[in-house]
Amino acid sequence: MKNTIHILVTDPLSEEGMQILYRQSQFKVTDLRKSVSEDELIKIIPKYDAIIIRSETRVTKSVIDAGKNLKIIARAGVGIDNVDVESSTEKGILVVNAPEGNTISTAEQTMTLLLGLIRKTSWAHHSILDGKWDRKLFKGIQLYGKVLGVIGLGRIGREVSSRAKAFGMNILAFDPYLSQDQVSQMGIRLASLEEIYRESDIITVHTPLTPKTKGMVTSKEIAMMKDGVYLINCARGGIYVEEDILDSLNNGKIAGAAFDTFEVEPPINNPLINHPKVLSTPHLGAATTEAQISVAIETSEAVVDFFTKGITRNSINFPSITPEIYESSKPFLTLCEKMGYLLGTLREGHMEELTITFTSEMQEKPIHIMKLSAIKGFLEPILSERVNFINALNVAKERGIPIKESITSTESNFPEMITLSVKTDKGLNEVSGTIYHDKDLRIISVNGYEFELEPVGEYLLVKNKDTPGVVGIIGTILGNHQVNIATMQLGRKERGKEALIFIHIDEKISDKTLNEIKNHSSILDACSISF
Repeated sequence: MKNTIHILVTDPLSEEGMQILYRQSQFKVTDLRKSVSEDELIKIIPKYDAIIIRSETRVTKSVIDAGKNLKIIARAGVGIDNVDVESSTEKGILVVNAPEGNTISTAEQTMTLLLGLIRKTSWAHHSILDGKWDRKLFKGIQLYGKVLGVIGLGRIGREVSSRAKAFGMNILAFDPYLSQDQVSQMGIRLASLEEIYRESDIITVHTPLTPKTKGMVTSKEIAMMKDGVYLINCARGGIYVEEDILDSLNNGKIAGAAFDTFEVEPPINNPLINHPKVLSTPHLGAATTEAQISVAIETSEAVVDFFTKGITRNSINFPSITPEIYESSKPFLTLCEKMGYLLGTLREGHMEELTITFTSEMQEKPIHIMKLSAIKGFLEPILSERVNFINALNVAKERGIPIKESITSTESNFPEMITLSVKTDKGLNEVSGTIYHDKDLRIISVNGYEFELEPVGEYLLVKNKDTPGVVGIIGTILGNHQVNIATMQLGRKERGKEALIFIHIDEKISDKTLNEIKNHSSILDACSISF
């Protein structure tokens, strides 16, 4: 390591974070306190070993190519859409973020909205401003003894639960990646979604927006809920179907709702905003002085640890390995991640065990890193904002998911083959894959159905009754919705039973199209997959 490490800070960072950097004698810190254009950054980046940014500065491929000494890109915040992570990985540059800095602030915002909603605080305040004093109009309910349903028991969900327990609430939680033992230790009862809908007085969601959580709560789920239920959303817009929430507010099924996030932001012309039973705020979950300080400290400490201890914290991309190993392993790493994503999409029920099996011919390859890639891909459908190659194994352990790794000497037509399987309380799902010609990714088996699938692009996966005409039915529906089919692969185990179809399509299908396919009598299930 050279004596002087040059650190560039562009967007303004809190003083608390800057002081952590200044205290390192070998650091020479340049603090611009402003966003920097791509052209300007290309000119100045070559001498720097690290760059710390927030949301305004974009670190593009051109900037990365110019950063001949760049070793780490640190984003003081959660989102990394302004960093070209792929180019960073190819250049061996670590990308880190600060995913936990807003945990407490978001949990407190949830409780703020919850209390403000049930006690009608905002409405009562505006009533006084109008010169009124109508106490009866603003009679609320107390939290003590009420049932709070928490959907998603990650860090924020846990912090909310802890605070709700202090109010004497009973907590039900749904999280397929936590074991009953872990939840019981927190004094929380693990429940199914249906139990949460039926038994909760108040429901709050704390999951990222993914294909599985988008539109999670519709009129169907609301119908299961208690009359007079309250709903909270400090997670992501789109988890609740807003039109269905509006209808249920109007008919009295839902007593009130509080939103910090909306499907479209800002929510212009959104009828929920002016509804007399809705409390809303402009995405303030992380908008506290303490959260901004916490994010700055978390980011600066990650940079210090990287250069002084060789420790990577909150890494978004691949762990540091030699370029030669990375290049030779890249096809298998990509395959493992995509297989994991497919398995995570297929999984249903509470997790019991995830198994990764390699053929004996692969023992000389870096299979420990391939395992991380598979776990990352598997967890991303639910935990896309947190999981990365570095923390994948820890996240799995935190969620109580047993990980098994094994080597098999079983003879196969594919000497270098990887198999991922997940066991849940609803059954077993399994995916196998290999690499052709050292570079071509192939998924060769899904739940015992044989394929030769290239996991690239958009797919429609259909499970159907093995009867004549099903392919025509699907093709007709797709054609009616102007969806073009590129390729189609069919698999079945026994004639006349069940079959599986992978349909490669030119573009992702709409929810409307998918539901039309799923609702046909010959279709057992269907889902959209984006490799």
